[in-house]
Amino acid sequence: MVLTACCKDEPESPQPSGKFTDEEYAVYMAYVYDSIPSASSEEILCSGVWSNPEHSGGTPSVRKLSPGRDEGVEIFDICVTENKTVYVAGSVEYTAIYWENDKEVVLPEGRGAIGIGVDSKGVVYTCGFQKDGYEESAKMWRGINPMILKNGARANKLFIYDDKCYVAGYGFNPERNDVEEARIWIDGKAYNRLSQDHEDDDNGDYPAIANDIVSDGDNWWCVGQERNGLTSYLPKVWINRSNNNLKRDGPGSSLTCIKHENGKFYIGGNDGYRAMYWTASQKSKKENRISDCNEYILTSGSTQAIVEDIDVLNGIVVCCGYERSVTGSFIPKLWINGSEYNLGQRLNNYSKVRPRAVAIVKRK
Repeated sequence: MVLTACCKDEPESPQPSGKFTDEEYAVYMAYVYDSIPSASSEEILCSGVWSNPEHSGGTPSVRKLSPGRDEGVEIFDICVTENKTVYVAGSVEYTAIYWENDKEVVLPEGRGAIGIGVDSKGVVYTCGFQKDGYEESAKMWRGINPMILKNGARANKLFIYDDKCYVAGYGFNPERNDVEEARIWIDGKAYNRLSQDHEDDDNGDYPAIANDIVSDGDNWWCVGQERNGLTSYLPKVWINRSNNNLKRDGPGSSLTCIKHENGKFYIGGNDGYRAMYWTASQKSKKENRISDCNEYILTSGSTQAIVEDIDVLNGIVVCCGYERSVTGSFIPKLWINGSEYNLGQRLNNYSKVRPRAVAIVKRK
């Protein structure tokens, strides 16, 4: 285990290098919200995709996925290709689905699709889970062809590099009271659980979950969290299965997402109540250790906040997430290069908006 301290976000710390403009870049944010169709109806879960205007000062686009459905639509991940085709992974009631723009594609043998990506040939990969009674099994789909991920309960996110599919998730260990164990799969092949701080402690049943994964071709990085006591968590970075902890200030810390560009890794999550992201690099190709780590604080920590997803393009860092108000309601957030971006007034018409995933692409 390696404990890695990050430099604080002070003026001398390196800042995101890319310049963002609405005219040059399109940002897509997938979100869920609660809807009350009528005064006599219960709240139902709905989902939509937000995108920024093509010109500064314009009105953002807000569109609902699967309009007219009343059984609940939930989305978890988004992927946008260079030709601006928008893919979203999620579920309708108890069926795994992905959307290609507005077209629904049903994924057989699945309860929910949580991660999505497209390879260089245009093949869509999704991952998620199936549920039979109380039993869950991690699944991956190539197109609509299902594959069971061995020893897995849920597959949370995937990443495709050079047409190789990396999946992050978790499984249960029946020898340790069915505690959750962080796992990954590469091209559907199972890896043993990722190393943990308490893996040699016979009396320590500490859950660990892998939330996201990325690869630069030579190495892979996976992020998540491991329980550390009754109420606190360790924010985890696994590099080629080696265990790294990011130093943190508060309890309840976790890492939710990761992206890679030009030798630098971008990690989103929270440290206690603060929404944050980190940048880091690998010590060397042969050393599975974090180096050049810097942290960027996005919220004050006065109320609970978290980064749910992160993306990066040409040095522009885009994060989405939420902050809880003092009354407990959700306040949706989008940060571009560390600054809050105005989501517009239309989202205020919805109840309990929670951003789930974000993607940035060039307009031309």
